[in-house]
Amino acid sequence: MERTADQRIRTTEWEDVQYRYGNRVGKYKAHELEILAQQIADTSQNTCLTAYDPQAEKVAAKLERGGYAYDKGGEAEGTSFIVDSDDEDEALAAIRRRRLMELQRQKAVERFGVLRHIPGADYVAEVTEASSSCWVVAALIKPGHSDCEALLTVLRTVAQRHRSVKFVSMVYTEAIPNFPAGLLPCALLYKDKELKRQITGLADWQARKKLSLATVEQMLSLNGVLPPIEDDGIEEAVEKDE
Repeated sequence: MERTADQRIRTTEWEDVQYRYGNRVGKYKAHELEILAQQIADTSQNTCLTAYDPQAEKVAAKLERGGYAYDKGGEAEGTSFIVDSDDEDEALAAIRRRRLMELQRQKAVERFGVLRHIPGADYVAEVTEASSSCWVVAALIKPGHSDCEALLTVLRTVAQRHRSVKFVSMVYTEAIPNFPAGLLPCALLYKDKELKRQITGLADWQARKKLSLATVEQMLSLNGVLPPIEDDGIEEAVEKDE
């Protein structure tokens, strides 16, 4: 993706025109929020350089979208010949504001999406403190341990599916000195800076002695980390995995 020297996303004129008509194409499709933020920042930085003219701003925006109806026989100078359409312009501006707010809310809620490995020294900041605003699932693992690797594989997918939950993993000896290796893997479920549940081993994550995406999501749901899942839904999912 092409960026400028100051790391701004460079959009094409065609992409900008399409976006004005409500079509998210090109870089707008994957980076809409960042591009809108750039545009807002540009507007804020340039405010003090020119006197604000609301009529001129509406005229420029309208002309970019295809122009206004006007009286060809008129002799007026400037923009006085323009047939005003405040209702349309205000409606479009409101739509853009709502869209930006929706994207900002979505980004704030769905701000994770990956299982991150962190050093044990970051336990307090990344787990305990972070849980003040969201659920945190911290997996204590031992590299190369078969059960740990099996749980991590599923948790990576769960993290992608539930982006409002923070998922991290730590080497157990770094996170909690003298933690018994026989209890691995161990998952710590944190919320509001408190340890709500500690799940050791794989048994609680399984159904019919089988570990799957459905069984892991069910366990997290039962502990309040994820929304409720219907019992018949989990049975169907397990049977499908088999």
